Amino acid sequence: MDLEKQQQRDELDPSGPDAQQYRSELHRYLIRRLRSSEDARDLAQEAYLRYLQLPDHGAIRKPAGYLFRIAVNLIYEWRLRRDRSAVTYNSELADKCSNVMPDNGVDVCEQLASAERLRNVLEQIPLTYRRVLIMSKCEGLTNAQIAARLNLSPESVMKYLARATAYARRAQWD
Repeated sequence: MDLEKQQQRDELDPSGPDAQQYRSELHRYLIRRLRSSEDARDLAQEAYLRYLQLPDHGAIRKPAGYLFRIAVNLIYEWRLRRDRSAVTYNSELADKCSNVMPDNGVDVCEQLASAERLRNVLEQIPLTYRRVLIMSKCEGLTNAQIAARLNLSPESVMKYLARATAYARRAQWD
């Protein structure tokens, strides 16, 4: 029984003979998902580490499938960490801020950042919803006027406006 368990462990052991097959397949899989060879190597190593830390390898019928499942979970965790810790720096915005002098005590950098944030939020809203929102909030048109311009019913305009506002709120917090 101990010999059988050892053979199963050797099947995915990084130094075992079958490991080369799994290693290359896993590495290709991770590169396709991550688009980075370095990140793929790191996650492949972590997948092997987690697999080898399992107390009983004998209970696993398909070790390759289990290893790939670990890799999928690692990709998910990696993306969560990456998205949470994303620090962005907009050099164009910083250049604009450094070249423009503040006017009437209003911070120009803050105004530019707000305008850019608004533009990013608006880009995430579907086109029709965006048009209804802009006509309502920026142009001050009523629902009936918007409906006439876009050839929609006033009820549709109300729905689109509510949905656009919901999109904007969600995008603001993302």
